[in-house]
Amino acid sequence: MSPLVIIVLVVVALLVLAYLAGLRPAPVSGRRPTPGLLRRRSKWRRVLPLLPLLAAVGCLVYAFSGFRLDVQEASPVIMLVLDVSDSMNATDVAPDRLTAAETAARAFLDELPPEFRVGLTTFAGAAQLVVSPTQVREDVVDALEGLTTSKGTVIGDGLTEALDSVEELRSAAPELPAAALLLSDGHDTGSRVPPVQAATRAASLEVPVFTIVVGRVTEGEGPGADLGALESIANTSGGDTYTAETSNELTSIYTDLGSTLSVELEVEPSTTPFVVAAIALTVLAGLMLVFLPR
Repeated sequence: MSPLVIIVLVVVALLVLAYLAGLRPAPVSGRRPTPGLLRRRSKWRRVLPLLPLLAAVGCLVYAFSGFRLDVQEASPVIMLVLDVSDSMNATDVAPDRLTAAETAARAFLDELPPEFRVGLTTFAGAAQLVVSPTQVREDVVDALEGLTTSKGTVIGDGLTEALDSVEELRSAAPELPAAALLLSDGHDTGSRVPPVQAATRAASLEVPVFTIVVGRVTEGEGPGADLGALESIANTSGGDTYTAETSNELTSIYTDLGSTLSVELEVEPSTTPFVVAAIALTVLAGLMLVFLPR
């Protein structure tokens, strides 16, 4: 049983006892005793118990309305960092790597709680913030459907663009939980901010980066994704690395990440102190009603 439920039951019992204790013998035989809370009082003593009751109501309003507002301001942010280089048109992952990535990203969105904010950053020859973090899923979906590819793969700059968005939001909510999902199928082609430097910054910001390799994997130079570099980004920032050679594998990875991050980043504000205060104030009001003299 929830501790709050137990507290409520105890309060109810105390109020019943206080009510019974306030009964006094009837002055005339055969008449029912009069509850203390119905006896006549001077005007100010009748009004006085309302003060703790009003304070209790205020605590409950703040607990269940004010904290919702706080949660809204600090709702978790997840940045999708997506490679849109020309190699993403390869068809080894059906129907092609970019379309498979878009489908997986939509599956990821479906797994997130509605209060989570999602942003979209893309990178090829340059990095771009396509969608600022938002709770409007349609904005992200529409942007995914409109992506086009170009030459280049500036992985470090793409991650840097995503981290800039997180830092901007944290200027208003310093404790904002955040994470990034970075998908790529190639090697960095000369970012202004090297990938390892961007990963170090992510670690300092406590933003884990989960890297996803799509398509062929290579070690060192050559066509295909640089698995070592993407593993380094994930390990440095506190995330994990995944590889996908089929569309189904890619969607499964994004779906699992959506479920995992929904739990790990969820904000659970504690309303308990305010509920307990409301209960205590209600008890005080009840005792005042029963025991205050006329």
